[in-house]
Amino acid sequence: KDLPQIGSVRFAIDYDDAFVAFLNGQEIARSAGLSDARPAYNQPSTESHEAVLYQGGVPDSYPVDLKIMRQGDNVLAVQVHNQSATSTDMSAIPFLFAGILDATHHYQQPPNWFFPPFEFESSNIPIVIIDTQGQSIQNEPKIMARMSIINNGPGVRNHLTDAPNEYDAWIGIETRGNASQMFEKKPYSFETRNEDGSNNDVKLLGMPKDNDWILNSAFIDRTLMRDAVAYHMSRAIGRWAPRTRHVELVLNGQYQGIYMIVEKIKPDKNRLNIAKLDTSDIAGDAVTGGYIWDIQQADETDVVFGNNGNSRVLKYPKPDEVQPQQLDYIRQTDDALKALVDRSYFSDPVRGYSQYIDVASFIDELLVQEATKNSDAYGWSGFFHKDRLGKICAGPVWDFDQAISNSTYNEGDIVEMWIIEDYDGSMPRIWLKLWQDKAFKEDVANKWFEYRSSPLKTANIFAFVDSVAAYLDEAQQRNFTRWPILGVFLWRETEGYEKRNTFQKEVAYMKQYLDVHMEWMDSELAPFTKVEDEAKATVLEMSSTPNPFVSATDLTYSLSAEGFTRVSVYNVLGQLVRTLYEGRQLPGIYRHQWDGLDRDSLPVAKGLYFYVMEHQDIMQTMKIVKF
Repeated sequence: KDLPQIGSVRFAIDYDDAFVAFLNGQEIARSAGLSDARPAYNQPSTESHEAVLYQGGVPDSYPVDLKIMRQGDNVLAVQVHNQSATSTDMSAIPFLFAGILDATHHYQQPPNWFFPPFEFESSNIPIVIIDTQGQSIQNEPKIMARMSIINNGPGVRNHLTDAPNEYDAWIGIETRGNASQMFEKKPYSFETRNEDGSNNDVKLLGMPKDNDWILNSAFIDRTLMRDAVAYHMSRAIGRWAPRTRHVELVLNGQYQGIYMIVEKIKPDKNRLNIAKLDTSDIAGDAVTGGYIWDIQQADETDVVFGNNGNSRVLKYPKPDEVQPQQLDYIRQTDDALKALVDRSYFSDPVRGYSQYIDVASFIDELLVQEATKNSDAYGWSGFFHKDRLGKICAGPVWDFDQAISNSTYNEGDIVEMWIIEDYDGSMPRIWLKLWQDKAFKEDVANKWFEYRSSPLKTANIFAFVDSVAAYLDEAQQRNFTRWPILGVFLWRETEGYEKRNTFQKEVAYMKQYLDVHMEWMDSELAPFTKVEDEAKATVLEMSSTPNPFVSATDLTYSLSAEGFTRVSVYNVLGQLVRTLYEGRQLPGIYRHQWDGLDRDSLPVAKGLYFYVMEHQDIMQTMKIVKF
C-alpha cells in the first residue's frame, strides 16, 4: 500500500516445463517453449525443462519494472504449461521478492539461494542502459526497447546519472544463443532502430556504422575475453573478425554485469566485405555470391540447404528474402564440395579441392581454432561464406566461450591434441579430409610458423590479454559480485576450476594453457615444413614451348629422383583431356609433345589448359594456352 517504499521487485520461479508470468496484465517473464504472445491454456511447450529446487539448484529470476506496480491491489498471474498431455509431471513454485527501503518487515525473509539486486552507480568502462518498457525479452520476435549508452571517453568516469552521449534511442532486442540461453545471464541480439521500427545505422563505441549487434554475456567464460582474444588473433593474421567492446549493462534498472557489444557477421563494406545478394540476383554471375552460412543444429525457422555434419543454416540472404534460384545455387555448390570428399582426385591440383575452396581461408580458420583449442570448432558455429564469382571460404571465426581450456567438451582441456582429429558427426567431413592431405598440412605448417614470427607470437597475444585484463580489473569485481561463479561448477568445467577463485587466476590459467598448447603445435608442425622442402626438390624444372601454341607444344621437365610419373592434360573444368605419359622414370630430363588432340584423337577447342605432372607423392601444374 506504500509503493514509494518499494525499491525493487524480482520474480523467480521453479518450473516444469514452461510458463508465462503477468503482473497487472503485462508480461514480466517467460520461459522458452512458448512463442505465442498469449498462449492458449492447452498449448504444449516445445521445450522440456526440469525443476531445479529439489536438485539443489537455483530458480530462474527476472527483474520487474516498478512502473508496472500500482498503488493498492496488484495481480500476479502465472500460466504454467506441460510439454505434452501425457507427461508424468508438471510443477511451478513462483516467488515474488520486494526490496523494502525502510526497516519494516511485512513478509517472510527470502530463501538462502536469493541474491538481492546489485547496487551500481558508476564505472570506468561504458555503461549500457536498456528499458524494455515493461516487456519481457523473448527468443524471437524482437521487442522494441530504449537503449542509452554513457561513454565519457578514456580516463573519464561514467555515472548512471550522466546524460547519454553515445546512443539514446530505440532498439529491437531478443535473446540469442544455444546452450548459453539456459543461464540466467542471457545473451542478446539487438538492432538499432528508429521509433517506427526501421533500421538505424549508427556507430557504437568506435565501431563502424551498422544496425545489427550482439550483446555477449560471456557467462561461462570467467576471463570475460575469450571471444575477444580469438577475434583479435584472426584480425592479426589479416582476416576480418567481429570487433568487440566491453560494457556494463543495466537492464530495467537491474545491474547485469559485464557484457561485450559485438559486431554481427553480415555482408557489408564495414563487416564481411562480400557482395550483397538482391532478390533479383537469380542467374549468371549475380547468383554466385554473396552467401554466408553457419554449421549448427537447425530449428524449424531456419533455412537449411544441406547436411553432413550439422546442418548448413543460411544466414545471408536472410530466410525471408532468399530466392529459390539462390538456394538451389548454394545447395549445388555445397553438394559438389561434399561429393568431392569421396573422389579419388580430391587432392588433384586441377580437379581437386583447390578448385572449390579458398585454401588460404581454410588454413587461417584452422589455425585460430586449433591455437585456441576451441571445443566447438568446425561443427558448432562454424561459418562459411562465398563472394560473387569466388570460391567457398572458411570463416569468419565465431563463438569461443568454450575455447582455451574452458570446457571438457571434445576434450578441449587436453593440451597435446588436435580438435580436428577428434572427429564426430557435427563436423563437416571436408575438414578431416583436408587435414589428411599432405600438401594441405604442409601449407598449414608453413603458414603457422610465418604467423608465429609476429602476429601469433606468444608475447604479442599476451600483451593483448593483459591490456584487456587491466581494462576490466575494476568492473570484473562488480560482475563477479553480481554473479558469484568464480571457483563454482557451472557446466563442463576443467580440472582445478575450484582453485581458480579470482579473475586474475582465471586469466593466468588461460595464458598458461595458450603458451603450452601453442608450443606443442610448434613441435607437431615443425616436421612438416621439412617434408615440404624435400618434396619440392624432386621436380627441378618444368617448361612448355611454345606457349601459347597453335598445333603442338613440348613439355620439358627434369627429375632428381626415380619414381612413378604421370603427365596429363586437363581442361578448366577439371576434366581429363589426354594422358601423355604414365610409367616409371629415372633421374634426368624428359620431353613430351602434345599435338592438341584429346584422348579420342579429336582437336581440342581454343582456350586454357593445364599440364599436370605427378611424380612420387607430389604434383606440379602449368598453364598452357591453345590458339
